Amino acid sequence: MTTPPFTVLRPREASIFAAFVEAVVAPEPPLPPVRETGAALALDASLAAAPAANRLVLRQGLYALELAPLVLGHRARLRRLDPAARREVLARAEAGPLGPLVQALRTLAHLGYYGDDAVMRGCGYDAGAVVARGAHLRVTEARW
Repeated sequence: MTTPPFTVLRPREASIFAAFVEAVVAPEPPLPPVRETGAALALDASLAAAPAANRLVLRQGLYALELAPLVLGHRARLRRLDPAARREVLARAEAGPLGPLVQALRTLAHLGYYGDDAVMRGCGYDAGAVVARGAHLRVTEARW
């Protein structure tokens, strides 16, 4: 699998975010794993549209979260921890000074993961069917 064309994120930042998404979303079958979704691309698009200061804070925040386990007594960075240890580190980080950052990234993680077409279909939502139904209503009921 090739690396998607990011405009803002570097591959390492995307990898950190993917590990973060795995920890906070914890997808289980039939939902696809994070690596098969556009979660990192969604973050990249959000950052590309964000003011430069916000972009800088969130990107640097990813590195802070990557190193947080070392500060909290683990012997590995976030991406190297097992899922349970990642969740424990993120819970501790959220309770501390990194709390607002973790909360902001948690929101972006959920939006990125659950906004993916395959994930939405796995949850029973078909965006294409909704658009088709709306188009049909516009024609048959002369809406707009």
